[in-house]
Amino acid sequence: MKPVSLPNARQVPRALGIRVQLDRWIPELSDDEFRDLVAALERHGVVCLPGQPVTPAELRAFVARWGSVVELPPGLALSNPEPGFPSITRVGNLRPDGSIIPSVKFAEYWHHDGDFWSPGQNYILNFLSSVRVPEKGGNTGFLDMRAAFETLDPSVRSELEGAFIWVRASEISDFKRATPEELPPDARHPVLLPHPVSGRIALYLPDSSSGIQRKDGSAWGTVESLIDAAVARLGIYEHVWTPGDLVLMDNLQVMHRGMGGYGDHPRLLYRCQARVPVSR
Repeated sequence: MKPVSLPNARQVPRALGIRVQLDRWIPELSDDEFRDLVAALERHGVVCLPGQPVTPAELRAFVARWGSVVELPPGLALSNPEPGFPSITRVGNLRPDGSIIPSVKFAEYWHHDGDFWSPGQNYILNFLSSVRVPEKGGNTGFLDMRAAFETLDPSVRSELEGAFIWVRASEISDFKRATPEELPPDARHPVLLPHPVSGRIALYLPDSSSGIQRKDGSAWGTVESLIDAAVARLGIYEHVWTPGDLVLMDNLQVMHRGMGGYGDHPRLLYRCQARVPVSR
């Protein structure tokens, strides 16, 4: 995908993973440029800023411009936080001492980060900075959930009016090492989720043992059926990482997953998150 300028990024048609070429390093963005970047993310759902390597401190400072920086307990942060930066998770298979965590399979399924938080707390933006790219594999897949809703058969949309999903953090496979004290309460989410900024509706499909329930509480079906249909209908955007990529993602508009395939080849992303006030 050919990079576009920041002003153009808020005007071109929606494209997951749009590459935006900045004229300056992200810590130096002016307020006007920052507002353009906010608008670009709201328009596209996933934005890639190539050539923006950052230290953990620089990444955290940038994320703080977007909202409240999320600090997860270790059990909810893949048990691999960056030393000295509890808000930054080391995504991949590299420990801080450089050793390899063998056979890592974290997040290799479709999900929304933050879906275990209650409505109003789950407007989470992800910031992924590529530090070490493996010799093979290690890509990240993205699925456009706004388009998934907009292309949904009208009869299915009607069936899902008022439908909801219960998310239980204790059931999330990546949280197996979490202590009971680290796990938040169960959260109930609408399947048809209006975005708090644009008002555009997206399918919100966190994994749930109870599946999708209709407004009256009866079972509708599984999230997998809707996700599989959306993948078949729309395809996915698969990001191939380059060192220095900084990828921004809106968890209310898209789902994502690790595509795996890197085995024990070294892979490292820094992940930091911002919780955006819904009144923004």
